[in-house]
Amino acid sequence: MDDFIKRIFKNKIFNAKKLIVFGFKQNGQKYTYKMPFMDKQFELSVVVTGSKGIETKIIDTASGDLYTLHLVEDANGNFVGSVRENYENILGSIAEKCCDTTYFSTEQANRLTRLIKEKYGDSPEFLWEKFPGFGVFRNPESEKWYGLISHVDYSKLDQNKSGDVEILNIKLDKDEIPTLHKITGFYPAYHMNKKSWITITLDETVSDKQILELVGKSHRFSEYKSSHCKKIRLDD
Repeated sequence: MDDFIKRIFKNKIFNAKKLIVFGFKQNGQKYTYKMPFMDKQFELSVVVTGSKGIETKIIDTASGDLYTLHLVEDANGNFVGSVRENYENILGSIAEKCCDTTYFSTEQANRLTRLIKEKYGDSPEFLWEKFPGFGVFRNPESEKWYGLISHVDYSKLDQNKSGDVEILNIKLDKDEIPTLHKITGFYPAYHMNKKSWITITLDETVSDKQILELVGKSHRFSEYKSSHCKKIRLDD
């Protein structure tokens, strides 16, 4: 997945009905779209799979060869710049007309957001302009947090991994946390009190069912008045 796709479709999920209206052709689980540009010198091929999967190819129509220079950061010049601009504009139009906007980047984070909304009636609050992808779940009666979805580089959790990963922080009984640390997908709380909070990676490692059960335990803690959670620092 190239940097254009990552940026343009970061908080987007594809809508099958909108894809068809836009001009995509359905073939089983895949939706394909082809568009010539730059006076038909090139053709952009787009293949969408599921709610987040997207692959693109630019073909030189004269030679039939794959064109990739637009993805080379050091490639300069008016011509390659024009290819990049057209590529970005077409993808931007697809994102605007064929997608629904989501709260978070990953499917699991958005599924859990919907499940939490259904069960507790709470939507995430985005409190920091500097951190637009950080969403807080708060009990409106006590104003106490019971969940925080954010994203970090995996290396902050595990030195053997890297890349951006969305995580959920929840509060649990301090006696339960050490046991969960032994299970894949659970880590010492990132940017929270490690004695009473735990971090869960939202990369499909832990099932929605198990996470929602633990969210329920965290929510029970939010039924008691407290304000210390709101003083968390997010400077790192």
